Amino acid sequence: MHQPEILNELLVVYAVAGLVVYTFHRLRAPSLVGLLLGGVIVGPYGLGLVSNIEAVEVLAEFGVVILLFTIGLELSLSKVFSIGPIMLAVGLPQVLGSLGLSVAATWAYFGDIRPAIFAGMLVMMSSTAVVMKLLVERGEIDSPYGRVGVAVLLLQDLLVAVCMLSLPLLSTTGTTLSTNPLFELIKGVLVVVFVLVAIRVAVPRLMFQMLETRNRELFLITIIVACVGSAGMTAWAGLSLALGAFLAGLGLSDSEYAHQTLSEVLPFRDTLSSLFFISVGMLLDVRYVLANAPLVLGIVGSLLLIKFVVVAVPLLLMKYPFRTVILSGLSLAQVGEFSFILANRGLNEFGLLNRSDYQMFLAAAVITMALTPLLLAWGPTLADWLTGAGIGSTMTAEHFDPISSSCRSGHVIIAGFGLNGRNVARVLKDLDLPYVVIDMNPITVRFERSRGESIVLGDCSRPSLLQHVQASDARALVVVISDPAVTRRSVQVARQLNPALHIIVRTRYVSEVNELRRLGANEIIPEEFETSVEIFARVLQRFLIPRNEILDIIDRIRLDHYEVLRREESSSKKIEIPMDLLADVQTATCRVRPDSPVIGKSLRELAFRANTGATIIAVRRQAELQPNPHAEFVLLEGDILVMVGTGGQLDQAVRTVDPPRD
Repeated sequence: MHQPEILNELLVVYAVAGLVVYTFHRLRAPSLVGLLLGGVIVGPYGLGLVSNIEAVEVLAEFGVVILLFTIGLELSLSKVFSIGPIMLAVGLPQVLGSLGLSVAATWAYFGDIRPAIFAGMLVMMSSTAVVMKLLVERGEIDSPYGRVGVAVLLLQDLLVAVCMLSLPLLSTTGTTLSTNPLFELIKGVLVVVFVLVAIRVAVPRLMFQMLETRNRELFLITIIVACVGSAGMTAWAGLSLALGAFLAGLGLSDSEYAHQTLSEVLPFRDTLSSLFFISVGMLLDVRYVLANAPLVLGIVGSLLLIKFVVVAVPLLLMKYPFRTVILSGLSLAQVGEFSFILANRGLNEFGLLNRSDYQMFLAAAVITMALTPLLLAWGPTLADWLTGAGIGSTMTAEHFDPISSSCRSGHVIIAGFGLNGRNVARVLKDLDLPYVVIDMNPITVRFERSRGESIVLGDCSRPSLLQHVQASDARALVVVISDPAVTRRSVQVARQLNPALHIIVRTRYVSEVNELRRLGANEIIPEEFETSVEIFARVLQRFLIPRNEILDIIDRIRLDHYEVLRREESSSKKIEIPMDLLADVQTATCRVRPDSPVIGKSLRELAFRANTGATIIAVRRQAELQPNPHAEFVLLEGDILVMVGTGGQLDQAVRTVDPPRD
């Protein structure tokens, strides 16, 4: 039987990529760079081990679709709506700024405004696949700079249709528009709305029907149809495939099937999305880069600078913390994957690029992608260095809002105003305890201050801000932010300012526990372990383990810093619980029938426990439940008695309430 060539090439691709990624892992270098390098090695400009590049690119595009689908699942519509203002305040200036600066820089080179505008369109796009993958791997998709990145990328994906429709207008070959631009725009909007409505309304019902069959294959097929179908619809409307997949995941994110769907598609995501980065690496002609190294490096530097500036400036004007400004600018400084598609069409269909310009663009774009993980890794260090040098504080102009006079001493500082921060603030407010909130989102701060909330804008890891909120006189600091690096720095600085401060930290990652404790945190609450604690506590309740003993076990686990849960091997300190405590105890219910002899009698009159041995622990009367009824409680027709006792005692109790009929 003939073996398809694509199988051999996929084997080569994955084997080389696996070897390179493993090497990069041992070197503690980003795996994404390893995948790009693997593509360079196996591609036509490397060893030439892959000839059928088109087939690999098709699979790679499917990998990006699955990647964006899973990212949509991990977000929610409420989160996307919350970043709407950022899309307009940061995303729109980013797009217009990239376009304008690129046109200004290339107009003289091309000698024509049309190729210059086209170059601006290529530059304004950032890589959704690269940025989203890095955010997920670093666990920072909910961080301040992560939210900025998602907002800007989402706006760019929505503008894909505008870019595609603009190409005939810019053409130097005489190609004209074949359709009405307004019609295409309306079509794109309607498709986006249709996909969201269909995914939120129809697909969950279809999934329910598939799950009823208990056939895993049917459920998986339904997922693939929803994902690929949505991607296909947005592509038909002139938008990107990735946008459709993202919308499909977003539509399912709030449904009861989100977690099951995510677990089903994760293996596909991790396997196929790597093909995208490999296929991008195949585009890089190393010999061309080496032959034109000064020019290529100059273009790479210009691209990084332009794309950094057009993100950083709006954020600075909105008074975002300096760290967020730096990381947001660096995360979006690369050229996007959609730009490759635009560049190809500009070369082959519309005469907007020549072959040399196309190669130059590809080389610079691939290098900016490869540099992104390194830039993000160095970003925090760069931000700290610039801040230490006084540049950061000067640019962000630290003029903190005043705080309530009640927060001058003995108060609680809440770092982060997400769900956890809001809940802590709500409870403290109900108890009339003083607190002040620190948050890095100026939009949130402005809105909450208008509602009378005691909230300050800034980076909670900055000593000046912690001094402003009187950390030296505070009673407690609660850190509930989604940036691990800022969390660590905040704990360290706060401990230095106030050795007596009680610091409580929420973290998503078990690996952070030891480091946070070393830096000075008093209590660390890892989300993963707290979920485990809640689950096993409920399991123990089902075994009727005494509640106070369950609480003792939980306290011991927390005081031991979750050591019992962190060890893979069995602990030498066994948790002793009386599993046979209530082995013979049962519960039963019994309805009081119209002819029951207990009707109209109180529990004292019946001497129920003395005569039967069973105890009535609750009585349900119509829709009302009376727990632990008192001795004078009178039984009526229709009451349902909830009783506890041994099997024999319960049998006697049922015969008393409902005597056998002759």
